[in-house]
Amino acid sequence: MGIFRRKRPAAVAREVVRDHTYDDAILDIAAEEMDAGHLRAATTVLAECRDEPELRALRVEVLGEHAIGHADELLELAKANTDPDLWLLAGTAFIREAWAIRGSGRADSVGKDRFKVFFGTLRKAVGPLHEAAKLLPRDAVPWSQLQTAGLGLQVDRDQKDEVWREVVARCPSLYPAHWTRLQILAAKWGGSAEEMMAFAHGSVDASPPGDPVVAMLPLAHFEVFLEQFEEAVQARSALKVATLKLRYFSRVRDEIAQAADRWEAAPARAHPRSLQAHNLFAAAFALADDAPRARRHLIGMRDHVHDVPWAYVAYLADDLEKEYSELANKYLDA
Repeated sequence: MGIFRRKRPAAVAREVVRDHTYDDAILDIAAEEMDAGHLRAATTVLAECRDEPELRALRVEVLGEHAIGHADELLELAKANTDPDLWLLAGTAFIREAWAIRGSGRADSVGKDRFKVFFGTLRKAVGPLHEAAKLLPRDAVPWSQLQTAGLGLQVDRDQKDEVWREVVARCPSLYPAHWTRLQILAAKWGGSAEEMMAFAHGSVDASPPGDPVVAMLPLAHFEVFLEQFEEAVQARSALKVATLKLRYFSRVRDEIAQAADRWEAAPARAHPRSLQAHNLFAAAFALADDAPRARRHLIGMRDHVHDVPWAYVAYLADDLEKEYSELANKYLDA
């Protein structure tokens, strides 16, 4: 990979926060309690947001991560109760355990034995999530988690579409469900760039003003960018790599700007995914060299770095945080 590296001035290191792109102090306390072996706070914070699907989806995601290694115990507890939050948490924990087993690499980097354990663990999530959905029929979050399970289990497209319809019927703009649906439609999961991009544009068109779900558009472009970047690397074409970084987002800047404007068209309101959305827009505008917009979204993300898209931007780098710092400093120090 040495031919792709270049000498450059060292970036001033920023105080980067990783794996924490949300503002929810109560959730952090519940996660700490889970790490200490106490479950009550977790079920309490899930129960109090049953009518707030965006917040509920975030909380179960984070708590599911802290429950890795304890999914079977949660399932046994759920079986002894009629608590939908326990069933939801158990199902999500199985999903998180399964993806921890699989890893984040492409399918061809995962061995046969590991795939076997991955599928077996992921299948355990399905029953608990259906039970959670049955206990709270209006809750979109179990269906959103089932969508993630279906992606990993490689269920047929009809089943994926059916689950998507269940999500949309309950919460039409649920951010993490849109994220997963976009992945389902991406070429790397058997879809196509055209279908994925059409979905991203449709998400922007259907979004309520002020909703960060419009970030699906830069996300879709980063998926295309990554695919082309990987092809250039495999072809060992330093020119193509450099050209992509310099030109890809400049070409699509205007349509991404329209999406960002739609988010900003309504008075700012708290949304659990705002920091994630700022990450996507900040990286896109920085690569497009749109200084005012890049600065605005970099300020918005407050150095809370989400791996997507920054791992894509730093694809050839040894240090994601250093790459982020270099790009961010260019616009924040201006």
